[in-house]
Amino acid sequence: MAAAALWLVLFGVLHVLTRMTEYSLFGIAPLIMATAAAERRTAIVAGGAVALTAGTAWHDSAGDSVYWTRVVAASAIGAMAVVVAGIRRRREERLAQMTAIAKASQLALLPPPPAEMTGINVAARYRSATREASVGGDLYEIIPTGHGIRVIIGDVRGNGLDAVLLAGHVLSAFRRSAIAVPALEHVAGEVSRAIGPHLDEEDFVTAVLVQVTSRSELTVVNCGHHPPFLHHSGGLHPLADGTVALPLGLQDDFTAFSARWSPGDRLLLYTDGLVESRDQHGEFLAEDQIAAALAAADCEQALDTLMTTVHRHTGGHGHDDIALMLLEHSVTLRSRANGHLADVAVKTLNVR
Repeated sequence: MAAAALWLVLFGVLHVLTRMTEYSLFGIAPLIMATAAAERRTAIVAGGAVALTAGTAWHDSAGDSVYWTRVVAASAIGAMAVVVAGIRRRREERLAQMTAIAKASQLALLPPPPAEMTGINVAARYRSATREASVGGDLYEIIPTGHGIRVIIGDVRGNGLDAVLLAGHVLSAFRRSAIAVPALEHVAGEVSRAIGPHLDEEDFVTAVLVQVTSRSELTVVNCGHHPPFLHHSGGLHPLADGTVALPLGLQDDFTAFSARWSPGDRLLLYTDGLVESRDQHGEFLAEDQIAAALAAADCEQALDTLMTTVHRHTGGHGHDDIALMLLEHSVTLRSRANGHLADVAVKTLNVR
């Protein structure tokens, strides 16, 4: 409102000092107001513009047809500005409502995981690239099953409501298949087939599926995604077998490979917003910075540190969503067999 008022005062003063006769310039003030204010404030500024037009034009063409033409034109511009302000306000309200619904939907899709699951410490984080882009296609889930703890993290191409809906289909298919299908690579195939009917021509979903068993063994299926990082003895080791697979939705036949992890190790699953974050010079976030963040005291602190590291690296100008899930191999694992829990103690012998 200050800019519009300043505009009216400026041209009012210019008219008095220079006798400038561009009366139509007063009509710009309500148009400026319509871009940011509601109808009432826009109408107040429009009334001021009409009054100034009528007052300044009176000395030049008092009461004649030219005078009334100028007044009517200023009134029409003011009325149009009020209408525009109303249309803009209603659109903004609808957009805010849709964004709130989409954000609530995404929060429902990505509930906070339990802090501990059968001997595995768990933490997760999600952050949108900007406040305006509060919804996106990043997804994660962790489920205890009779085959072990199964995890998925993925990234749907695109963002907005369509990406949220597709992420929902991926998670729904994973939750069904993770419990029912014995082999992890077949779980990936089932998810890929399930989302097929919901994909447009250019849609796909990159993902990594991981299975954790009581034998300290990891089974990994990579579907065109960045490899998980294993944090072991202070170093960062990408878990990859050298094969290249297409994303979910582009193929149904996937291959699994195995890896080992030890008590105290941490496994980081992430989306591309982490490793593709750039600083002002275009440099990617270094792996040693990720490793340093993961060395924090616990999983929650590690992810908080990592998110802070990314924010500092990008200067707060990240261009992609970030989803993170961190698993820690605790000292005691519990295996689930035939529906019963059996403690498997990991003992450390001190030899003197």
